[in-house]
Amino acid sequence: MRDEEKPFVYYKSGSGVKISPRNAAGWRAFAVWMLALFCATGVFVWATIVADEAGWDDRSILLFLTLPFLLVTGVWALAMFRYMRARSEIVDVDSLLQIKRDIDRSDKRKRR
Repeated sequence: MRDEEKPFVYYKSGSGVKISPRNAAGWRAFAVWMLALFCATGVFVWATIVADEAGWDDRSILLFLTLPFLLVTGVWALAMFRYMRARSEIVDVDSLLQIKRDIDRSDKRKRR
């Protein structure tokens, strides 16, 4: 896939990372990932309410519902990050800033 066709832009600056949708395909993919999270959250809330009404104690709800939900959410976040990174144009902000500084320095030298 050429960089112009990639649906995301991956900005890398030091230890910071930002991934943004670039075009309609990126926004659609992002919406699908968010829909999956919203559905999983809805199922978790529903299951928690049902378990509470069934008489489960707080410890059982934590052990059998909340902790697995947090684990699934972590796996979901990692999978989304890897998916988006694999389909991103990578922009190294630090190298771009270094190039800008070099150009500014050379312009100052030329003016002297």
